[in-house]
Amino acid sequence: MLVDDSLSSSRWLNFIKESWKIFLLWLSGVLLLMSFRLFYLFHFSEKVSSDITVKQLFDALATGFKFDSSAAGVCLLIPFLMNCFLQPFRLAHLVKYARNIIGVIYQSVFVILGVCGVTYISEYGSQYNYFMLEGLYDDQQAIISTAIQQYKPWGSLLSIMILFLYVLFWTRFVDRRNYSLLINLCPKSRAKKVILSILIIVVFICAARGSFDSRPASRKWSAVTTDPFVNNLVINPFRSFFYAIQDYGELNQLTISNTNPYSVSEDKINNVLLNNETRSIGPLIEKPSRIFFIVMESFDSWPLQDKYRGLGLTENFHRLKANGIFVEQALPAASSTMNSLSSLVTGIPFSGINMSRLTSKVDTYSLIHHMEKQGYTSQFFYGGLLSWQTVGEFMNRHGVDRIYSAANAGGKGSAGVWGVDDGQLFDLVSKSVPENSFNLIMTTSYHGPFNLDLLNSEYPWRNGVYPAQYQVMGDELLSPNTLGHLWYSDKMMGQFVDNMQRQYPDALFVITGDHYSRRYFHAKPNLYELTHVPILLLGQGISPKLSNRKVASHMDITATIMDLIASSGTPFASFGHSLVRSEIPENVFGYKTIRNSEYVWKQGNNEQFYGYRCTAKMDVKPPEQSVPIHEYQVYMAAAWQLLMKGFADD
Repeated sequence: MLVDDSLSSSRWLNFIKESWKIFLLWLSGVLLLMSFRLFYLFHFSEKVSSDITVKQLFDALATGFKFDSSAAGVCLLIPFLMNCFLQPFRLAHLVKYARNIIGVIYQSVFVILGVCGVTYISEYGSQYNYFMLEGLYDDQQAIISTAIQQYKPWGSLLSIMILFLYVLFWTRFVDRRNYSLLINLCPKSRAKKVILSILIIVVFICAARGSFDSRPASRKWSAVTTDPFVNNLVINPFRSFFYAIQDYGELNQLTISNTNPYSVSEDKINNVLLNNETRSIGPLIEKPSRIFFIVMESFDSWPLQDKYRGLGLTENFHRLKANGIFVEQALPAASSTMNSLSSLVTGIPFSGINMSRLTSKVDTYSLIHHMEKQGYTSQFFYGGLLSWQTVGEFMNRHGVDRIYSAANAGGKGSAGVWGVDDGQLFDLVSKSVPENSFNLIMTTSYHGPFNLDLLNSEYPWRNGVYPAQYQVMGDELLSPNTLGHLWYSDKMMGQFVDNMQRQYPDALFVITGDHYSRRYFHAKPNLYELTHVPILLLGQGISPKLSNRKVASHMDITATIMDLIASSGTPFASFGHSLVRSEIPENVFGYKTIRNSEYVWKQGNNEQFYGYRCTAKMDVKPPEQSVPIHEYQVYMAAAWQLLMKGFADD
């Protein structure tokens, strides 16, 4: 476009000079943001853990550079595009005008947010978050008066003025230089001009993305160290400010509505919540010294079926389930990791509201609360980074005592993308389990992009060829490499359980999948395979005879643990039903899924439920009984009420 023969040499040189000037303004923006980050680290050094390593600090600065590059690149997008499209039409003066105005504005914004960030961190211990917007509904005059009296911001105002002068000087300096050396170095041939134009565009795109990798700079990848404060500084003040607005908007949408979306009367909701209150029938086993609750990424029930047993994907789970309480046909709380994990922690079913930034108003359902009442220290181990879905903040708000992530186990595994491999995660857990600890573990290896190195492993299908009996299932079978990650996850889990059982024979293990994996062996899985996860409990005193349940849900786990270990008569509340009690619920629920002894129903995009008959033959006959939609609606209405408002009669 810019190197066509019809273009004059002067227009080509104007394009090159403007590109260089935009680069210098990008560089100054990046240096501004990085300078603020370094100042924060120095000024608030007492907030930085003494255990942090030089490597982790370097990782934080390197990751921060990606965010800085992206912020500066996005702000300069308009002058860059104008430079590309307006230079051929002899409109260089418009390009210059836009570059100067935007250059001053965006750097000034960086200055204001960076300087004010010092005061904000002093008050809240972190960079901008959604709390800052709650001041819109407070006494604003009182807030301003308090800020002036407490922080005496005259030094900040002086700093802003000095930095403003720097911005004006630098922008003017960049604009008025003639760059004669740059002009002399410009290529003259058309081919070289094309190559250089393409290179400029590619480099700018990468700068605006913050990365040359396939993954742009994103908040969920920011927690690269073991220090929460340093992790918070990885994202610059500019991006933090906009994340705060985004988070506030999401929370506001969740909480402004006073109407329960499930349209159920308060009497029915109160009746459900009243019936959820119960007392432990235990203890049914001696109190375990350690409890391990393993939530395995995408570990669903279809690989456990007999027809797939020959693939040898879940041999460790098969071995372990023979000695414990095992329910193969269980519904997860949700179809995504964070929503299921939130429900398992809070005891409140997922009803369509993301809980990652909310705090439950009730403790009587909380698994963490119950475990601490039983004398356990609560710990959370995640194979990824705590910035993902703000899971670290979520666990902290819900009372978890100690929180560990990939940063505590080296930062990256062989796969590199989601954090550490499951083997590394379980090694970290093995070294961090004091007596009387409840340990919630969230694995990550069975997750895309599936780039573990399995060539030197014992995985049976690493050569890429399935046995003939499975090849006939279709032409679009799931790749052996993908299933190799399921095999690896199962193997690491089995080794960990064996190791912990040898060290702590009285330990209790709870193992489930976070949600169904959305990856199936062949192209046409049935509705059963599309919806279920397994639940397994192991430990001294636990045997298959303790339970006759064939159907369950995630919400049954807390009640089961309480009946196993809590003193008789200990009060708690649960949306689920203990697996070790004699009563069997007629229906169990997950989000948009319903299950009973014969059928499973799933709600489609048209809000209609479609069903599948789960008989011994797993036939595909349509359900012969009506769908218990009303019971499902009441269940979800109660969950929404409890999360958003507490008890209906509060």
